Amino acid sequence: REVRLEVDGKVVELPPVEGIIILNILSWGSGANPWGPEREDHFSKPNHWDGMLEVVGVTGVVHLGQIQSGLRSAMRIAQGGHIKIHLNCETPVQVDGEPWVQSAGDVVVLKSALKATMLKKNKMKRRNTEPNILPANGEGCKSSDD
Repeated sequence: REVRLEVDGKVVELPPVEGIIILNILSWGSGANPWGPEREDHFSKPNHWDGMLEVVGVTGVVHLGQIQSGLRSAMRIAQGGHIKIHLNCETPVQVDGEPWVQSAGDVVVLKSALKATMLKKNKMKRRNTEPNILPANGEGCKSSDD
């Protein structure tokens, strides 16, 4: 096999898929949800704060189209916080819409590395930041009364 998947240190047997998708939120590819609706299986309900990544598989371009249109879900493969993908040969990959050919080796995805610092609005009223410009040497514009 050209790809070996490890999730949290355990090798995961891949079903017959053409591609795998790693999700850190449920929205993917312009709003599609490859994980699909909630169902009874051994996976926990995903959310963006649980420290877990979801791994799903797709069987091909038709399957991708069905996911985009909401007709089907991807194949649920695994959940975990540490994903390692071992590539035995060059493989096309895409991250956040940016494609490239990845050379053989290990690709590691950590949920902890995906955290972003967010700015929060201060509750205090902002001070006036408008510049206060005074005329030089006390000379100003003449009023219409002059």
